[in-house]
Amino acid sequence: MNNKLLVICGGLLLLIFLVFGTYVWYLYFLRISSEFVVNNNSKYLETSGIIFQDDGHNVYNTDAESVADNKINDVPAYTFQVTNTNKSRGKYNIYIEDMPINAINDGCTEETLLTRNDLKYQLSLNGKTIKEGFMTSINDNILDTREINANSTNYYSLKIYIHDEALNWFGKHYHYKVSLNR
Repeated sequence: MNNKLLVICGGLLLLIFLVFGTYVWYLYFLRISSEFVVNNNSKYLETSGIIFQDDGHNVYNTDAESVADNKINDVPAYTFQVTNTNKSRGKYNIYIEDMPINAINDGCTEETLLTRNDLKYQLSLNGKTIKEGFMTSINDNILDTREINANSTNYYSLKIYIHDEALNWFGKHYHYKVSLNR
């Protein structure tokens, strides 16, 4: 009876060790080596120790009015942050992409969607404006390229607005997505 109990306990310990070992192997080799790890929360994106988090408000609705450049403080900001959890300096790119018409269920059609020709933007990093201009001036969808120190965070604020010379914008909107790539 003592030998049976010893074999059963040994088998259970071996099973626990195999399950734990498989889980650790999964975390280390599969999850860490993938280019992007996306959490179930769409506001969180990690790529090799550099984490992107946002406020989730990445749809621009234009039911207000066009904005003159001197009134940009009135434009609501889309905020996000990039954190480097590594022990060494890292480099990243922030991309902005136009979302397809049916990406958000809001009744959007080609007639109600603004183009980048109608929009301007202002990008701030840690409270200071670093870029601004027409949305059409953004090359290859790269909003910002930057290096970040180990264990530090960059706080961004993006304002997209209809410039005051745009025509036929009333009741239209613009969908965009900001993402991280390393």
